[in-house]
Amino acid sequence: VYSIAIDHLEVSENRIYIKQEKQNSWQELVTFIPPLFLQALLIREIYTQNIKYSSDIEFFEHYILPNTKYTAIPSAKITKLESFAEENNGLHDLHMHLNGSLETDQVWQDFLYNQIRIYRDLKNSYANPKVREQLEQESTLLEPLSYIKLLQEAKKIRKIFYLYIFHEKELRENNTIRYNPGIVYKHPFLEKISKDGKYNHLMSIEAYMFVLVLEKLRILPNDNIANLLHHYLLILGLTNRLLVQQTHQNGFEQFQKNTLNGLRESSEKSFKRRFFQMHGNDLKFLKFLEGRFSPKNNQIELINQIDSIYNGWNHMLKTKEREKSKSSPEIRLIAHFIKKIDSKPNQYIRHKALRIEVINKGKNLAALLSKFPKYQQKVTGIDAASSEFDAPPEVFAHLFRFMRRKGMRHFTYHAGEDFYHILDGLRAIYEAIKFCDLKKTDRIGHATAAGILVEQWSEAVGNEILISQGCHLDNLIFVYHLIVNSTSKKLQKTLPTVINEINNLSYSVYGDYYTPTILEKAWLMRECCPLHLFESHINNLKIQGVFDDNEFLWAEKKGFVENLQKKKDSKVYEVYEKYHDLNIRKNYNKNISITPFGIIKPKQLKILQIELLNIMATNEIIIETLPTSNVRIGFHKNFSTYHLKNWIQWKMQGYKIPPIVLGSDDTGIFATNIYNEYANVFSVLTNEEFVGLSEGMDILRHINNNSVIYKFI
Repeated sequence: VYSIAIDHLEVSENRIYIKQEKQNSWQELVTFIPPLFLQALLIREIYTQNIKYSSDIEFFEHYILPNTKYTAIPSAKITKLESFAEENNGLHDLHMHLNGSLETDQVWQDFLYNQIRIYRDLKNSYANPKVREQLEQESTLLEPLSYIKLLQEAKKIRKIFYLYIFHEKELRENNTIRYNPGIVYKHPFLEKISKDGKYNHLMSIEAYMFVLVLEKLRILPNDNIANLLHHYLLILGLTNRLLVQQTHQNGFEQFQKNTLNGLRESSEKSFKRRFFQMHGNDLKFLKFLEGRFSPKNNQIELINQIDSIYNGWNHMLKTKEREKSKSSPEIRLIAHFIKKIDSKPNQYIRHKALRIEVINKGKNLAALLSKFPKYQQKVTGIDAASSEFDAPPEVFAHLFRFMRRKGMRHFTYHAGEDFYHILDGLRAIYEAIKFCDLKKTDRIGHATAAGILVEQWSEAVGNEILISQGCHLDNLIFVYHLIVNSTSKKLQKTLPTVINEINNLSYSVYGDYYTPTILEKAWLMRECCPLHLFESHINNLKIQGVFDDNEFLWAEKKGFVENLQKKKDSKVYEVYEKYHDLNIRKNYNKNISITPFGIIKPKQLKILQIELLNIMATNEIIIETLPTSNVRIGFHKNFSTYHLKNWIQWKMQGYKIPPIVLGSDDTGIFATNIYNEYANVFSVLTNEEFVGLSEGMDILRHINNNSVIYKFI
């Protein structure tokens, strides 16, 4: 492990840095080994050679604390990036979810402090099949209690380490196997640094423990202690695998397991620690942060939620003032509404329950912002997040329009992040823009489908794709829509094949042959809210307080039907109604096997990507790219294929590419921060000589400048 540490890390004065050329490799490494122990290996070497400091406390304050005070994740030693961040008083992070943000080495301290809370949280989440699946994937643990027993063993080992370092005679004389530290306890090494036992920087205490144990093992090798250290690190490593997205875990469904297992639940009830972590040990990484949060259901809970977030932020700002840090970062909150699977399908309306849920939450948020104007400066945007496989953009169209009418000015949408076929990824982006009525300077989160190399995606998925025939039909309708509105002659050539397949699928899905034009209009009509369009549901909406005159008239206003009273005479409305019907959905959801390029060939797929990017650029719809998150969740093996390079290259070739901004997504789940995400991009661009060092830095400046222009304030 030491050789791995020194291969990736270096010491400059009293600080530990990631080597510039190893930044991308480091991002892979921390999925296996939490960073605190890797830092401790280098600090131990300094400790061995130390002649400057006569006491451990002095050494602790000079070497351990500066590297581990708020975060155990070191940053890359990139002189140009450091200088740029310093000149600009930090960087902009325009896509960061507040949940899932605490890093492993922080959460580990909580796990060993109180196992009852962890057991409760894990036991509650264990009912979810995805959580059970994660435990089975990453370990032999079959139930929460097995994991809790491992944590108790780790807690006991800590005490043995303490006795080994400071009371070895007592360790030899007593049977430590019987030692019981209790349910709640303090770190045994804490008393050597803080006499009153009150100390906030427990990661630093943990690093101190590692340094002392490693140093004594160097001087006097002890197989028993070495074995215990190995066992301790294995338990920590397992914890890291349950908290951090692993390199073998591709796709959003894998990512979601980290969000559902409940292991961060107790640690993240307070917001005080995470903002320090994101801002770095010197409190200088952030200039501006957009924090995503899921709004509560009622006003009191929502007020408490927003206030709690800002209290945590202000606590960090006060500490910055005491430490005389010159920068003063800002935060804004983006309310994200969660996509959910339609677990109890309604006979007549897709995602009926979710449509009502999100509009109720939206009305609650809008009422709060209207009643208490001070919160308008705190909550400045709306987002729809979570798995694209669970709910499409149409479900949130009513919500987005409603919030815009209520004065919200900024909107973003997670789209094109994960997909069966590149086409449905592209379609999700287009639907988010079209159905949710995104305007100039609004944004799309991820947009991976519009950047990934077609050949790379094909290599990842193989020669066969299982996809629902309804999704396949919708993809081809989307392609038809783009082709008839495009001037590309290369796309025009494929139109007859697309139309023929649409005709075949029309009958398979809807039980009738509809023209591509009818199907296209019915697909575009999905932006209309079916709750308001189907008469039988109107009275129910009024009772529930979610009826909206604007939505009731939307289909007529947009020209999907000429007259609401005669809508049933329309073939477009007929298809729209069938699309929502539960019986038709059974046909829609029937899986079929297709080849990736059976209809649309690789070159044509790339043209479609470029077409969509052109639409986004023309309408000034911004892309939020999230380096580590996109590499982990997407169809990438590592950073070498990260699709940001494709966007940059296509722009160099003269194609219109929308402005791009950067975010960290989930700083805990991806073991990162915004500085390291900028560093990851710099390394991607320069390590393989895609561009030179100066050109790479120019690209980062441009991305940061985009963030200044397009942040939600």
